[in-house]
Amino acid sequence: MLSQSLKMQERNVLILHLRHLSDALIQSEAISFPWSCASLNGLCRQGVCLPSELYFGPLGCGKGFLCCVSHFL
Repeated sequence: MLSQSLKMQERNVLILHLRHLSDALIQSEAISFPWSCASLNGLCRQGVCLPSELYFGPLGCGKGFLCCVSHFL
């Protein structure tokens, strides 16, 4: 049970870190990341992400599209 809780905490920290980097990308397009929406198993959606998905900014998607990653990585 404790091991499962630690894994969940590690995953949440990773998600928060990636979200922070995504926000930095939005604010400064000069920053380059080795990740893309596809490498996070995300989908590029136009408009908004589904309620069951996390928003990661444009992250390799075309203009007007958002990288949406399922909560269940």
